[in-house]
Amino acid sequence: MTRDIEDLIRSAQEIQADRALPADRIRAALPQRAATVRRRQRFGMLGAAVAAAAVAAAVAVPALVLRGPEPATTSTVAAAPSTAPADPSPSATTAGLPAQVALGYKPTWAPPGLSEHIRQYGTAEAGDPFGPTLMRFWTKQVGTGDPQSADGPQLLLYVRTQVSGEGRLAPDGGKKVDVNGAPGYYHDDGGKSYVDWAINEHTVLSLATVHYDLGKADLLRMARSVRPDPGVTATPLTLRWLPEGWSSNFVTVSGDTEQTWRASVLAGKVVPATGHDKNGKDKKAGADGQLSVTVGSGTDAPDGGEKLTVGGHPARHPKRSEPFAQSMLYLVVDLGGGRQMTLIGEGAGITLDDLTKIAEQAEISKSAPDWIG
Repeated sequence: MTRDIEDLIRSAQEIQADRALPADRIRAALPQRAATVRRRQRFGMLGAAVAAAAVAAAVAVPALVLRGPEPATTSTVAAAPSTAPADPSPSATTAGLPAQVALGYKPTWAPPGLSEHIRQYGTAEAGDPFGPTLMRFWTKQVGTGDPQSADGPQLLLYVRTQVSGEGRLAPDGGKKVDVNGAPGYYHDDGGKSYVDWAINEHTVLSLATVHYDLGKADLLRMARSVRPDPGVTATPLTLRWLPEGWSSNFVTVSGDTEQTWRASVLAGKVVPATGHDKNGKDKKAGADGQLSVTVGSGTDAPDGGEKLTVGGHPARHPKRSEPFAQSMLYLVVDLGGGRQMTLIGEGAGITLDDLTKIAEQAEISKSAPDWIG
């Protein structure tokens, strides 16, 4: 079994691509494409991450900072200060995910019993014709663990507003449909149905079923209910510091209630492309290090481990005994109030000291995103 865990901490992107829209198109829309995963055999349940991304001005979110330029004044999320934390130290790295994401579009009708419980956002490399992707999920529930582990019915809205070239709308064998005057295509491929349509030259929307048998008429009804959404969503978990050369690139937030929301940020360090392959073509850059940081009501890390203190909070450094997992670094921080932060890293020389600094400088919202619960 390979020890490369790119497929693990980037699994959210690949899983959603495989579950819904054509792999050759949606995989290209998601950053750091991953191979097919066996994440429960290797990492436990990593989860995915925070809803975050790009609007021009960042809005401060009241947050707990375990340790930054000024010492934290509390050891629990519930007692976190109500004002925005001080700016990060000069060594802090914030490249990658922006502070907020513009929602762009939303459906105004969904089948009874389904509500929005998951949001994901992935960045895109410069020149990627599919651009960054926002994903919004309507489900019955997600529980407190990895939202991608659920097998219940889901409806998924992909929002891509920076497409170009091959990223634009294409038939892909679908049947032509009209979505409020916009050209689109309906697909029914072995129980996975979806419709995608072009709002304009650079905006393509897609609505897909996941573990859900929804007829064409209702799928088109939901698609035709989609309207512009002027709102933005802020990340409840921000990594204010990462080691040099690392950047965050994928986030997910999920939850059923205000008390049980879960957020995760994925980050990596990419090795620059050097040399040529056997066909004489330039080699592509590859991931050299991977990291996931998850805040939730529990942890998927192993039990036990060396006891530590991180930013004034009790913490532990567990280890896994399986040969394939021995190079993985775990750090679990008890935030109080039933909340824990789990960091898992591997590769690119990342150390326990790095995980500790990442945890100490992370910003964690003391309240749930306003769309949950």
